Amino acid sequence: MKHKKAILNTLIALASVAVILAAVELLLGAGDKTGVSDEEYKLQEEENDEILKMDMEKAGYEDLYASTVFGNIVAGLTPPEGHKVMTFRKYAGYPLIDNLQNEDDYDDDTTNIVVIGDSFVWGQSSLNRNELFWRIAERNLREQGYNVRIYGVAMIGANSYDELRWLTDSSLTEDLRPDLIVIGYLYNDPDDSITEEGIYFGAKFVDGSDNGLVAAVSKILPNIGKRLANLVTAKTMYTAEGNYVNIDSMPPILKGRIYDKFKSEFIEPLDRFSEEKQIPVALMTLPVHQGKMIQKALYEPLHTLCGETDNLKLYDSCDDFYSHFAGSKHSKNYTVNCADFHPGSAMNYFYAQYMESFLTKDYAELLGERSPAGTEPVFPVINDTMPAGVRASTVKADGLTATYSLTYPSKTKTYDVFGTEFRRYYLTLPLNKDFIAVSFAEPTDLSSVELTGDDTKNTEIYYRCINEALGYDDHSIKSFGKQNGTVWTDETADRITSLLIHTECKDDNGAAMTLTVTAATP
Repeated sequence: MKHKKAILNTLIALASVAVILAAVELLLGAGDKTGVSDEEYKLQEEENDEILKMDMEKAGYEDLYASTVFGNIVAGLTPPEGHKVMTFRKYAGYPLIDNLQNEDDYDDDTTNIVVIGDSFVWGQSSLNRNELFWRIAERNLREQGYNVRIYGVAMIGANSYDELRWLTDSSLTEDLRPDLIVIGYLYNDPDDSITEEGIYFGAKFVDGSDNGLVAAVSKILPNIGKRLANLVTAKTMYTAEGNYVNIDSMPPILKGRIYDKFKSEFIEPLDRFSEEKQIPVALMTLPVHQGKMIQKALYEPLHTLCGETDNLKLYDSCDDFYSHFAGSKHSKNYTVNCADFHPGSAMNYFYAQYMESFLTKDYAELLGERSPAGTEPVFPVINDTMPAGVRASTVKADGLTATYSLTYPSKTKTYDVFGTEFRRYYLTLPLNKDFIAVSFAEPTDLSSVELTGDDTKNTEIYYRCINEALGYDDHSIKSFGKQNGTVWTDETADRITSLLIHTECKDDNGAAMTLTVTAATP
C-alpha cells in the first residue's frame, strides 16, 4: 500500500513539474513569435545589402575615405536649400554627420554636444537619419526649451582607438567647440584585432546552445532552452585573453590583454584629453536585446575602468533597459529588421530617453536655462531621402507649404560603389513594390500632399508616423488620405516621419517630380 502511494506521489510530483515547465515555456514564448520565414529573412538581407550600398553612394563616397583599416565612409546629406550640412572630407581627420538642422536655429549661446561612435551612431541601414537617437534627443531637448545642438561623429566599424584619434589628432574640437562629448559605447569597441579584410583572430567559438543538456531541453522546450543557452554562454564567453567565444563574427572583449590595452591606450588618454581640454566626457553604453546576463557581463569592466579616472563618467543603460523597456511591447522594433541587428526605432527611442535623462540631471548647468517652448505648427522640412539620388531640393516655401523637386530613380542605370555594381536603386520592402522615401526633420502633421510629374502615372503615397502609444515610429505603413487628381488630402492628426512614394514611370529611365506638402494647423 505504501509502495503504491509512493508511486502515486511521484507521478503527481512529475506531473506538477511538467505543468510548471509547460507554463514557463508558454510564458517565455509569449510575444516572441516573429513569424519570419527563411525566405522573408533572405529577402530582407538582400535589401539590407542594397541599402548599405545606397548609403555609401549617398555619402559621396569618393571624397569620404577615412584613415582607418576599414576605409569606411560616413553619411553626408543633400539638404533643402538653405539647410547646411557639414560632411567629412579626405583630410578633415574625422567623420561628421551634421546635426541635420537649419544653422539659423542656433546661435553663439547654443550648447554643443558631440556624440561619437560606430554604426550605431552612424545609423547603418536606417531609412531615416532623423530616427537616430542623438537626433531624437536634440529634437526633444529643444522642444523642452533647451538651446542645444547635437552633432553625430561616427563611422561604420570604428573602434575606440579610432574615436580617440578623432578627438586628439584632428581639428574636431576646434571645429565643433563641444561643451560635452558623449561616446556611444558598444561592447565590441575595444576591438584591435582586425585585418584590412575584416578577419578576426584568436577566438574559440563556443555557443551555449551546443551544450548537450541545453540542446536536449531545446528540442522539447525551445523557449526554456534559449534561456539556458544564454546562461551557459554568459558564463563561458571569455577566454583568458579576452576573446569572445560565442558568435564567430565578434571580436575580443574587455579582459586580459584586451583590458590592459584598452585601459592604457584609450581610457587613460581619454581621461587626460578631458582634463587638458576641460571638456567633460561621458561614456554611454548601447545595449542590444541579447540577454540581460550577457549584456551586463559585457559592460561590467567599464565600471571599474571609469571609476579609476578623474574626468570620465559612465552611464550604463543596461539596467534601465531590462527594468523598464525590454519586453514584447517593443520587440518588433528593437532592430532595423529581422536580418539586421543595428538599432531600430525602439532602441533609438530608448537610447534617446536615457541620454536625455542624464543630460538634464547631471549637466543641467551646461544645458543652461530653458526658454518657453513654442506652440507653432511644424513647417514641413524634408532633410533626408532614400535613395540618395532622389534629392529633395527646395523649390519654394510659402506659409505652411513647402515645394520640393524629386527624382524617381532609373531602373536601368547601374551604380558603382567601391567597385561593386548594383542596379536596384529604389526600395521595395515592406511594400513589395518599388518606392522612394522622403523624411521630415521633425514629425509633421500634413493636411495635404500634391505630387506631379509629366512622366509618371498610377502614383501611390504611404506614410510612417509616430505611434503615440509607444512614443516612436513603429514602422507601420499607412495609405495617405484621399486622392483627387494629383492631390491627396488627409484629416488624420498623425505626426508623420516619412512619406513613401510609389509611381510608374513612362519608361525605365526614371522621372522628375514636384512634391508639395502642407502642414496642418493645430
